[in-house]
Amino acid sequence: MSDEEFLKLAIKQSELSVEQGRFPAGALIVFKNQIITSETSDTHNGYQHAECKAIDKAFQKIGKLTNTTLYASMEPCLMCLMRAYWSGIRRIVYAIGRNDLNQQYYEGLQDNRKIVENLNESVEYLQIPELENEALKIVRIWEEKQKNGFNPD
Repeated sequence: MSDEEFLKLAIKQSELSVEQGRFPAGALIVFKNQIITSETSDTHNGYQHAECKAIDKAFQKIGKLTNTTLYASMEPCLMCLMRAYWSGIRRIVYAIGRNDLNQQYYEGLQDNRKIVENLNESVEYLQIPELENEALKIVRIWEEKQKNGFNPD
């Protein structure tokens, strides 16, 4: 499968996350062209982002995540980025760039691309802008639900 096909599956996870009343993020980990795990965000636990859940489950399955790719519907936050790095992931592919999202979804104003450039080991950090609008539609649906008083708890 191609990056675009795997990323579409991560976007589908974000759609599932919204259907479950959760934050509109989805992620999956791929190793040797096979999906190791795919995840949605967690409603109740602010540090269990889809990326973190996928990383943790993949790590439990195969150990250090060398030669894996993290596919994420939106650009990972700093916590998810560093968790990916420390787990051994050196390739991250995402659809929505952080500049196209409400900045309250991120913990700070740092540019993750600059952080990636300054890590000890090289990380391929790739946005596929052709899928950004597809992923953004799901975020906008979630935002509309939030505006209308939707509360999954």
